[in-house]
Amino acid sequence: MQIGNMDDFRQQQLGKVEKRKKEDERIRKGVYQMHAMIEAQSTETFFKECDKTEKQPEQEKSETEKAEAKKDGRKTDVKTEIEKMLSVGARFANLNSQTV
Repeated sequence: MQIGNMDDFRQQQLGKVEKRKKEDERIRKGVYQMHAMIEAQSTETFFKECDKTEKQPEQEKSETEKAEAKKDGRKTDVKTEIEKMLSVGARFANLNSQTV
């Protein structure tokens, strides 16, 4: 019974090890590239959203607030309501000071 050539067997096994190392490197490189792409997309989306909020003019912001007020059932925004209350309070104070 012949066992075979030990050097040939060793070379075959070393060849398999090398193939596995190369495959592992390709997998790690692919995983790294995937993480880099996901991070780049997340960062890009974040910057786009930041630019949108920074570039949004004051008029758009007030229109947004008015739209939200309508959703809440209010017909006017908070600032207008406060101004109305202050003017009514000032009128009431003037009437009281005149009658005293």
